[in-house]
Amino acid sequence: MLIDVVRPETWEELNDEVRHVLGLSPKLKARVFQGLGQAVFEIAQGTAQFMAHKKSIGVIRGQTPLFESLLPYYYKETYEVHALSHLALVNVKEFVEGLKKDTNFVLFAEDNPVTGEVYPFVDELDKLLNEKRIYSFRVSHAQHLSQTEELRPYTVRLCSYAPDLAVAILGERFRSPSLSAFNQTWNKTDILLRLQQARQVRPQDPKAVQEFESQVQNKIPAYFAPNALRLGDRAVLVIPDASAEAVAQLLFKKLGWTSGEGFQKIESTNQCHWSTGAKTFKTWWEPTPSSQQLRGLLIISLAALQTKDFANLLISSYEEIKQLQSWTL
Repeated sequence: MLIDVVRPETWEELNDEVRHVLGLSPKLKARVFQGLGQAVFEIAQGTAQFMAHKKSIGVIRGQTPLFESLLPYYYKETYEVHALSHLALVNVKEFVEGLKKDTNFVLFAEDNPVTGEVYPFVDELDKLLNEKRIYSFRVSHAQHLSQTEELRPYTVRLCSYAPDLAVAILGERFRSPSLSAFNQTWNKTDILLRLQQARQVRPQDPKAVQEFESQVQNKIPAYFAPNALRLGDRAVLVIPDASAEAVAQLLFKKLGWTSGEGFQKIESTNQCHWSTGAKTFKTWWEPTPSSQQLRGLLIISLAALQTKDFANLLISSYEEIKQLQSWTL
């Protein structure tokens, strides 16, 4: 017999334990969600309903795919949506001063979910929004794994730990209720273990990343310019005139890795790998990557970089794939 009722206190108790695991100060709270998508939806929509008298929002676009599906609701409900590409956000103070007085919140991201690009305006924008008592909802795809900070009162930092696990860290002035997370089933032991493991990993080594990219630069160019703001947890290359997936698969064979094992350490935006069209990336990413970039983009984890003779094996794999693509008469 099924007693089809979920105990809502389970989620609340989990949130309290997560706060302790993450080492948050007593004035901050945590909420667990099944991925960043749910976290962004619940925090934004819950706040819109809770503070229904504030009918304006802001959003910085071109950083993450998480905001695009939210916007149609706000347009339909006749919200004033102040949307601006991060490429056009030259004067942060001017942007904040241009927000309407009834602005409820502003959505923006700290880092790019694919390349690990870090956006330079985040702290200033967060500070100015707090001064105006406007909620600052900032998404961290990976930066929180190496950079922790004490949140300002009107800030919510939405942090990803896995595709199915995210934690929202709430500033002391955030009061909006949850919409549905408390009605879901949560495995407390599993979630706490995964969070503890994530905190034990050394996530960044900028020197190792730069050294590797320099090693392969003559054959495979780096995605980033030398002084770019970026996370040091991944190397990012653009393989010229070849499929990044094909190069990766050949590399896996040389290393004795299965595809499943390999694609946990190396990723690509190649459309064959994703079994999808270009819209998976092109609809939100600014500046919009070209088809050639998406085909050749290769993102390599620190774990892969530590593999013996990795740079030479990658270059030889690329050269072999190029040779297979060549036609001779």
